[in-house]
Amino acid sequence: MSLPYSEFPVYIGQAGAVTPPNEPNGYIPATQLNVSYSTSSSARRKLGKSVDASDQFTFNSALSADISVSCLLQSGMVSGLDFLLDANQDDFVTMKLGSGIYNKCYAKDVSLSISPFEPVVLSANFVSLDPAVGGTITGDTDAYRGEFPPLDTDIIVYGHTCSVNDSAQVLGDVQSQINFKRAYTRTPIYGLGSVNASSMLLDGVEEEMSVSSTGLNSLINFSGEKLASQLNVDLKIQGGVGIGTSTPITDLIKFPAGARVLTEAYSAQGGGVVQTTATIKQIKL
Repeated sequence: MSLPYSEFPVYIGQAGAVTPPNEPNGYIPATQLNVSYSTSSSARRKLGKSVDASDQFTFNSALSADISVSCLLQSGMVSGLDFLLDANQDDFVTMKLGSGIYNKCYAKDVSLSISPFEPVVLSANFVSLDPAVGGTITGDTDAYRGEFPPLDTDIIVYGHTCSVNDSAQVLGDVQSQINFKRAYTRTPIYGLGSVNASSMLLDGVEEEMSVSSTGLNSLINFSGEKLASQLNVDLKIQGGVGIGTSTPITDLIKFPAGARVLTEAYSAQGGGVVQTTATIKQIKL
């Protein structure tokens, strides 16, 4: 029997909380989910002995469970996405996928794609140190505990309603697309008596933003160009009756003074305009 997507909601708990996510507050408007289990194995071969059919492999490290989630972004952070806040970047989250509980999920990277007249899509990759094992893949037949999920289509963030605050005057006047990525570098901590890591240390956080536009204010030199003031993207909705006061997300894509433009490119073809791309990077940790 197939398992319909309607019985497979995605919940993400509060950062640092070991309890399963609250329903429906931990719900995120996911559009795609991928879960991958993999073992670290090698062939067991011994001198002077044939391979034992019942004992063919050795296992060198813990089970790896990678989770990839894509979701729509709503104006005003929903509770399921508070792991994105700087204060929570070294914490884990507990995820519920269908009816399966995945504990100690650490974010590996996060990305956003912003294009005109399209919803802003957030994609996040996690690794779970304590995934669901031994059972079957089952759905949640009582999704959201009988309540309506906290999805309001009036507060979905669209690309054409976002704005770029470029006080550093690095980019051209017309931006057509923005791609943002944040990468976390982590080290697993292993203890005696367990094959699984107990936690992960946060070693580094780096961000980059690639902006496509119709011009560049200046070409970079060998060390790029340092931002003299902050550049950020306001993620907001189209104003309307009763929804115009929705809180924009202003602190997710933010590059302060000191970040650098490290890559620039431009192209031109007959019948069109010059297309440019600038990539800005910063090291947060």
